[in-house]
Amino acid sequence: MRKDLLASSLKAVREGREAAKAESELKPRRLSGVLDVQRGLDQLAAGAARAISPSEIAGSAIRDRFDIQDGLGDLVASIKASGQRLPVLLRRVRGGPLPYEVVYGRRRIEACRQLGIDVQAYISEMDDREALISQGLENAARLQRSFIEQAVYAEQLLNHSFSRDEVCDVLAIDKTTLSRMLGIAEAVPAALIAAIGPAHDSGRRPWMQLREVLSAQPDLTEAALLAMVPADRASTERLQAVLTALTKRPAGAQTASAKRVLREKLTIERSPKKLAIRCADKSLTGFTAYLDDRLDQILEDYLRDQGKAKETGRVQ
Repeated sequence: MRKDLLASSLKAVREGREAAKAESELKPRRLSGVLDVQRGLDQLAAGAARAISPSEIAGSAIRDRFDIQDGLGDLVASIKASGQRLPVLLRRVRGGPLPYEVVYGRRRIEACRQLGIDVQAYISEMDDREALISQGLENAARLQRSFIEQAVYAEQLLNHSFSRDEVCDVLAIDKTTLSRMLGIAEAVPAALIAAIGPAHDSGRRPWMQLREVLSAQPDLTEAALLAMVPADRASTERLQAVLTALTKRPAGAQTASAKRVLREKLTIERSPKKLAIRCADKSLTGFTAYLDDRLDQILEDYLRDQGKAKETGRVQ
C-alpha cells in the first residue's frame, strides 16, 4: 500500500515538473530584457559613483514626472545639509552637444545645479530602450508618481515601441490597471492634463470621472476646457474645479461655449435681409470661398426645414 502511494506520488511530481517545463518553454520570455537591465543596474550600483557637473548633462527623452520643481526646496535643503546620498544614473551620448544624458534622477541633478555643486552619478553605456527600462524600474520602486503621471508615462513607453506586457513589467502594474491608465491618457486632452498637473492627492477615480464627463460632451473645445482650470490653485484643486465646472454646466452650455470660441474668429453683421461675414483670423483664409461653394446646399436645407416647420405649425 505504501509502495503504491509512494509510486503514485513520484509519478505526480514527475508529471508536474514536465508540465511546468513545457509551459516555461512555450511562454514568451518577455521578462528577459527587463531582468537583464535590472541585473546591469545592480552591478552598476555596486561600483563607485563619479562627480559630474550638471552643465554636462542633457535631459531624457521621456519625462517621468510633470514638474521637477514640485517639492524641490526640501531636496535642496537635504542635499545641502547631508550631501547627495543616492547617485543618479547617466548614459554617455556620442556626438551630442553634451557628453551625458540623464536616465533617472532629474530632481537630484536640478538640486545640485541650484547648489552649484557636482552631481554624484553612475555612468553607463546603454541604448534608448535600455535607458527607458532603467528609468521605469528605478522610478517604479522609488518615485511617488501620481496616477496621471503614471498614465502619461505608460503611454509614452508604448509610443516608443514597448509592448503592453513590457510596460506592465517596467511599471509593476497589471494589464487592467494599464488599460485604465491608457484610456484616460487617450481621452483627456494632453493640454488639459498639463494645465491641471500631477494632482498627487487624487487617485484614479477623479480622472476616470473626468474621462466620462468629457466623452458625454464631445463638442467642447480645448480653449473652453483650459478656461475652466484655475491657475491660482493647487493641482488637486484644479482637477476638482474642472470636474465641478463640467458637471454643473446647464443644458446647451457646451454648444454656446463652442460657438463663442468660433465666433471670435469671425466678424458677423446680420439683419433680416443681409448677412456680412468677415474673417478676423488668418487661419480662416479661404473660408468665404468654402462657404460660397456650399450655399446652395445650405439654402436647400433651410427651405426643407421651413417646409417641415409649416407642416407642424412651428414656422419661425
